[in-house]
Amino acid sequence: MSRDFTTVTETWGLPASPEQLAMQYFRYRVAAEMTANRDVLEIGCGSGMGLPYLAGHSRRVVGGDYTMGLLREARTHLPSTDLVRFDAQHLPFLGGTFDAVLMLEMIYYVADQDAAFAECRRVLRPGGALMVCVPNPERPDFNPSPFSTRYPNARELERLFEENGFTVDVSGAFRVEAASSRDRMLAPIRHFAVRYRLIPNSMRVKSMVKRVLYGPLPKLGEVHDGMANGEHLVGISPDGSPVRDFKNLYAVGTLE
Repeated sequence: MSRDFTTVTETWGLPASPEQLAMQYFRYRVAAEMTANRDVLEIGCGSGMGLPYLAGHSRRVVGGDYTMGLLREARTHLPSTDLVRFDAQHLPFLGGTFDAVLMLEMIYYVADQDAAFAECRRVLRPGGALMVCVPNPERPDFNPSPFSTRYPNARELERLFEENGFTVDVSGAFRVEAASSRDRMLAPIRHFAVRYRLIPNSMRVKSMVKRVLYGPLPKLGEVHDGMANGEHLVGISPDGSPVRDFKNLYAVGTLE
């Protein structure tokens, strides 16, 4: 059955917390640094908010998504951008079409993740690069998204890359910090909500809850420099033990 991922995807004009904006900006900043002057494919581009930022750094950018409604929204805001509907497990491109492929906050929705990695390898040119970022499933109070299949941890990310012919570096970002007084007050509520699956499924409903808890929030839009404070990657050497210090995991692989 075809699934519509609109409700679990960041869309234009949706209220967002400062940390949500920072995470959005950081993943595209890292991606832009990796894809400078290259031909780039973003798989799972959603409503396309990061595509103009990538286009400003790369030679060519193509964005694709499974949900047609998200691509229509992207087309409304980005009329001149190359957009294609596809399934990550069956990419409609000839082999060796791109220098870099991005899967940002989406691999956990794919049923056969090995098939998606194999397709990325197929469409990449020799020496091409693949970047994947995911929420860290081993962090405290991790809450899986609706429609998700499996969230790879650091060791599983490493395996996915290596078994598909990539040399990979795995990193973490956005450290799990000691809670502020406000966060400590909200923590028991969050623990309860995660345990009993009471966190809203829809991005829009989540944004309404955040607005009640935190007051007026900025809105999501085109990614641009200066929209959030700096962050940096911290290298991880996956050894099988849980990685609990970071909220997000990043993996960048190069074809051997």
